[in-house]
Amino acid sequence: MKELLQRAVRSEDVPPFLEARIRASLQTPATSRWSPRWAAIGLVAAGLMGVTIAYQLGHLRFTDASKEAFIASVSSHVAKIMQVGFGDHMHCAYFRKFPKTPPPMDEFVAKLGPEYGGLIPIVREQIPTRSRLEIAHQCRYHQRPFVHMVMRDGKQLMSLVIAKKEPGESLGQSFLTASSPGFELASFETRDHLVYFIADLPAQENKGHLLAMAPAVKDLLGKLEL
Repeated sequence: MKELLQRAVRSEDVPPFLEARIRASLQTPATSRWSPRWAAIGLVAAGLMGVTIAYQLGHLRFTDASKEAFIASVSSHVAKIMQVGFGDHMHCAYFRKFPKTPPPMDEFVAKLGPEYGGLIPIVREQIPTRSRLEIAHQCRYHQRPFVHMVMRDGKQLMSLVIAKKEPGESLGQSFLTASSPGFELASFETRDHLVYFIADLPAQENKGHLLAMAPAVKDLLGKLEL
């Protein structure tokens, strides 16, 4: 976690007076009894809280460089073949501020196009009923095209990501799962596509969602691969 935080905020400028203000706030009778180690931990915690609040208030925003550093950090925990879908999920959904009211369904269908519009009823049937469809579009990350759908339940994000295979790419097995701090990934492949489901859910629940929609998704993609 320390390494992820360092990479994510390394390129951000911190006000020069921030450390002094935090140290001053810790100079109370209670903190005077802390050991140097616990005082340092308190300082870091206060600093993290300050950064979090500043970010939420709009005073601090991740730069493109810090976003890429964060994505690289969390992606490093999974195999390269799983990074394909994971990177698009992080880039497209994780740093996004969603509108209070999502676009109408016909706009989602138009953005997915006639080839992939049939994914919408498949996904809506399998995800929790309280979840809301926030994104359904074709996008690019690192110049690679993706089909991406994002569902949200409060602060919880779930992504279905589909990418056409590049030469030599394969899961090596019919179904593959992986974990990165705070994320669970599940994936299967068809002849020409890689399909991922990524969320901050328990591993079995995350895998279950993809397994439930796999037959219908494979059928849709199989028709495109004829």
